[in-house]
Amino acid sequence: MKIQHITNLNTYVFNQKRELIYRYEMTSIPSFMPGSGESDVLSLYDNIKQTSQLYSYINEWDLHYFGYSFSKKEEACTIIIGPYFDKTPNLYSLSRDYHLTRTQSEDLKLISDKIYILTAEQANSYGSVLQQFTNLIEQELTPIVIVSDKSSRPVHKKDHFNVEKEGELVKLRYKTEKDFMHAVERGDKKEALQLINSKNMLFSFSERFPNQPLRRVKNVAIILNTLLRTSARNSDVPAIMIHRISEKFAYEIENANQVETLHQLEDRMIEEYCDVVISNSLSNYTNMTQRVIEYLLSFYNKQINKEELAAKLSAHPSHLSRKFKEETMMTITAYQQMLRINQAKHLIKTENLSIEEIAWTIGYDDPSYFARVFKKETGRTPTQYRDGEAEKEK
Repeated sequence: MKIQHITNLNTYVFNQKRELIYRYEMTSIPSFMPGSGESDVLSLYDNIKQTSQLYSYINEWDLHYFGYSFSKKEEACTIIIGPYFDKTPNLYSLSRDYHLTRTQSEDLKLISDKIYILTAEQANSYGSVLQQFTNLIEQELTPIVIVSDKSSRPVHKKDHFNVEKEGELVKLRYKTEKDFMHAVERGDKKEALQLINSKNMLFSFSERFPNQPLRRVKNVAIILNTLLRTSARNSDVPAIMIHRISEKFAYEIENANQVETLHQLEDRMIEEYCDVVISNSLSNYTNMTQRVIEYLLSFYNKQINKEELAAKLSAHPSHLSRKFKEETMMTITAYQQMLRINQAKHLIKTENLSIEEIAWTIGYDDPSYFARVFKKETGRTPTQYRDGEAEKEK
């Protein structure tokens, strides 16, 4: 636990029988990545042959681990920490080389954002700490506690809610929560922020964790994320989109280290979820069209076989295409192309990728063809679009 608190990395301890006796995971490696589960950790364990010797392990995706084995009272133990990166990974190359789906590429980005990038000096420091592991577990610090003199300060009596007032407060909270969720379900950002925002003391829950304000605000933010996720799903926003935004905010909440940062995050969460509801609600479509859109959202960068898609939905291909166009005013191919171009715009604005990389990421093997399609849809080439966005920021 001391090592984990110092490094903030996943921490594993094995006994000499290769049994895991302690595990703390801040980041879980998904199944499509090498090292998923505990395969990297076990590979490193199996290659540690000497005690009191630091080992470094690097897998094929450049995930790094440290391992150290020691003996205590004639019992051997091995501690392993990681993963971490030593440089920013090239997510485009990994997605391309390992033929990741769009969903896997998105998940890879989320995971990569969670994994620490350590400088050589930081990594060496963590390795040094690991080599001092036996000293850490043997030394228990007992600090001399100095408490300031409070005898001269005025004493304020605490206000205690009686049972009746507490009940009224709970009712008000639930009513506000219900109204809030209804506002989010409609995508009404203004009303949602008026009902629940970072300055709303009704949801401060100051009676919980009174001496741990950061933990208290984190818990409030976690509850808010759950309410927003539920509201978005009630509006038939595709589950995959809700999952991504929820995971992103869950990570930001847990890694925030200032109360003010969390308050800003709460308001941003409300705004972003409302925007997602407005842009992606499927409530006006039949179940079949909803399922087609959800499929396209997950696989927009892949070639769509309409016969296979129709078979998945137990529908005739021509009936599926006709109903989809009736409801969306677009063909399946046109809808997929719209998703691709929208994603291209987002990547141009937010990522430092070449036009070729963006073309491949959204499903176009030919960058020239992508540029023609992009210009037809937006009136500008990808390069012109990027230059225009850069000019806006000046």
